[in-house]
Amino acid sequence: MPDVQKKKLNKGAAIALLFLAAMIGISFLKISIWIKLAADALLILCFIFIRRGYIYLSVGAMNFKKGNLDKAWKNLEKAMKAGLDPERRNMVGSAYIQQGDAERGVQILEAVASDPKAGDNAKVAVVTCSMGYWRLGEREKAVRSLEELRNTGYRNDNLSINLETYLLEMGELKKAKTLITENRKDNTENNGLLDNRGWYYILSGNWKKAKEVFDELIDDRNAKFPEAYLHGAQVSVHEGDISQAIDRLGWGASKKFTSTCMSTKAYFDKLLLGLENPATREAFSKAMDEHYTEVSLSKDFPGIEDAVEFDHSEKGAITPSEKPSYADAQKSDSAAVLLSSDEKQDINTDIDDDDREPNTDLDDDDAAFAVEHGYALSVDDYSDDEDPDVPDTSVYDDDDREPNTDLDEKDR
Repeated sequence: MPDVQKKKLNKGAAIALLFLAAMIGISFLKISIWIKLAADALLILCFIFIRRGYIYLSVGAMNFKKGNLDKAWKNLEKAMKAGLDPERRNMVGSAYIQQGDAERGVQILEAVASDPKAGDNAKVAVVTCSMGYWRLGEREKAVRSLEELRNTGYRNDNLSINLETYLLEMGELKKAKTLITENRKDNTENNGLLDNRGWYYILSGNWKKAKEVFDELIDDRNAKFPEAYLHGAQVSVHEGDISQAIDRLGWGASKKFTSTCMSTKAYFDKLLLGLENPATREAFSKAMDEHYTEVSLSKDFPGIEDAVEFDHSEKGAITPSEKPSYADAQKSDSAAVLLSSDEKQDINTDIDDDDREPNTDLDDDDAAFAVEHGYALSVDDYSDDEDPDVPDTSVYDDDDREPNTDLDEKDR
């Protein structure tokens, strides 16, 4: 007999069942139908009042989905005031850090982290809060908070990704290298960790291994975060494949940029201008390659000023091509995968596996979660070579894939 995982009844579901039982009990009482209806209506109103925080959360989620951020933030603040569990407060705090007010996000998450009743959600809050510190320019505090948490024995992919990223950005290459080795001893390597390792190879000048990483991350895994394409384009430039670099930058520019991204769409567009223009292409690509550290950090470098608007109809101009879909590239293998009994096979990698930053978007799924757990009545009710000293920094994931993630003896 297969083992059945027992799920603990959450507070929201328990309250919903309690109210439902009360309404059923009232229906058996020998009283007037009008009194029964009045009692049921009173119970419903009480339920809505008690769980109003989750109803506001559902409405806020739907406003996020529609792009109405002003209303979304207002409803999230109402939800916080009415009361949410630590998990939902983490979600709201993370949303603020990634798309809104980082200071407010840090305030929310620090409260969860210090809540003795938050359990593991307190640890999750520390990891996410570090992103807020990073956004506010408090790099050392971000690193310190994660190192202290890690020293307690806590392990988490987001912790590993964030800490590696901060260290790489700060130039703490030896510490980053140690982490990269330790974090991959017993775990599979998600997209964010893979990007960090590839970034490390770039910074250390190990272009051969960097190429292997980003060919897999971009061509096979179809990474969803922009940094992978920036780093991949750097490898292409170093290899002299400017057309591929332009493609990768174009694909990366189409990805989602948030406040916690290491780069911006404007930076991608600037690099594209320099490489697409036949008049500046050679000098610009040389400058990119010479200043690979600055480029990997999305910083200005000597020569970036040459990237200016030009006539794209000019002879020799290159524009990004459309990225082949993963499904088309793997069509010949699809039937075999679908017929396989191995549930760990990753059939579709063209998904939002953004490991560099946790999914904090409040959407219909979150609204549905609230309904399922008794937080709202209904969603519809609301309108190789050298031992380097330089590393890399990216973050996102695809946990079902199991590539070769060990740093070999030469990398150690």
